[in-house]
Amino acid sequence: MNRVTISIVLLSVSLIFLVIYGADVLTASINSPSGLRGKGFLPFEEEIRGGVFGGGAVIMSIIGFVIGRKKPSKTISSLLFINGGLIIAGIIITIVQANLSSEDIGGMQRTVSFTILLGAVLIGLGVLKTMHDKKNRVK
Repeated sequence: MNRVTISIVLLSVSLIFLVIYGADVLTASINSPSGLRGKGFLPFEEEIRGGVFGGGAVIMSIIGFVIGRKKPSKTISSLLFINGGLIIAGIIITIVQANLSSEDIGGMQRTVSFTILLGAVLIGLGVLKTMHDKKNRVK
């Protein structure tokens, strides 16, 4: 398996993790009396599902970038943009949902900031990858 394929697989699995995580948070916010802090369809507490599905997705995305960074691929850049954008969109939707339901989101400021930062890092890696690919095409 070549480096680009490995990178795309890691980024794709990361995307799947983010979609599952987002769907679980949405399910928790709709069905649980605890709102966003409740349990969704995954049998984990909020911290565990965030660490495994959210943190794992970010780590896999970064590893995917590192593995494929020197090989030209629009797919790698696109998946980095999608994963980062999904993280940022997800946290914004979470904040809006919590505010609309008058749920107490106290203590989430650090989590929100860190999550937005992680999404921005992935988008930044996508930008770097795109710039590197364009630079290598010019030569």
